[in-house]
Amino acid sequence: DQFADAELSYLEELLVLIDKSLTETNARINKADTWEVETWCDKGEYLIGTGFCLMQRYLFSTLTDTKLDPKTARQLGPKTKSAVPIAELIHSAANYWKHSPEWHIWLQILEKRSQRTIDSTLHGRDSADYPLSCLLADFCEDKEFSLVNCLPYLTEWRHAVLEYMANL
Repeated sequence: DQFADAELSYLEELLVLIDKSLTETNARINKADTWEVETWCDKGEYLIGTGFCLMQRYLFSTLTDTKLDPKTARQLGPKTKSAVPIAELIHSAANYWKHSPEWHIWLQILEKRSQRTIDSTLHGRDSADYPLSCLLADFCEDKEFSLVNCLPYLTEWRHAVLEYMANL
C-alpha cells in the first residue's frame, strides 16, 4: 500500500509549517481581548486558505499526464457525512480563498459559479464569518484542528483516482 509521492511529502512539510503558525494564532485568539480577536481570526483564515490552495495544487498535480477530467476526479475518494466529496470541498475552499477579495463589493451580483463556490465552502451552513476555519473543523472532526489532518483524505483520494484510472 506504499506509494512514492514526492508532492505529498512537499505538501506535508508546508502544512506542518502553516499548522505551527496556526497553533500560535489560535493561542493568541484564546488570550486576545475583544478588540483583537477579529484580527487574529482573520490571520487564521488566511493561513487555512493558503493550506487549502496547497492542497488544491496537489489535486491537480496528481492528475498530471492523465486524461481524467479534474471535475470527475474530484468526485472520487472520501466524502463527508453528508456525502459531499472532500476533494471537491478542498477545491472550492481554495477557490473561495483566492477569489473572495473580488466578491465582497459585488456580493449581490455574483456569477452562479462563484455562488456555487461559496455554497460549497459553507458546507451546509447558511453563513459563517470564517468559513474556511469551519470547513477545516468539519474535516478534523474530533482530531486536532490542523491542516495536516487533511492528508489522509488526500491519500485516500489519490488511491481512488488510481483505482478509477486502472478500471478505464
